[in-house]
Amino acid sequence: MKQELKYGWTIISNQAIRAYQDVNGNLAIFTEVKEFGDPIPLLIDLSEDEVKVTAIPHMVKAVHVKLTKEIEVVWSSEYYQTVATEAIYEEE
Repeated sequence: MKQELKYGWTIISNQAIRAYQDVNGNLAIFTEVKEFGDPIPLLIDLSEDEVKVTAIPHMVKAVHVKLTKEIEVVWSSEYYQTVATEAIYEEE
């Protein structure tokens, strides 16, 4: 998935994402997966010539910033393959 951002930056992700950006270039990125509610966002501050990662959730494997103004986010595939193997709660 590829998405255009402010200041000519582009974000590339190996998972479907929702990206929200304010007028100052602050960016919050969420995955589209909603297994257990909204996941913690990846937070990035953008400017014309800088990318500052301010918060990185545990399910992000890597963030690559390229000179071509591309930000590549690699999400951990293990997070998306979670399956409950036994009941967590049972009524008696």
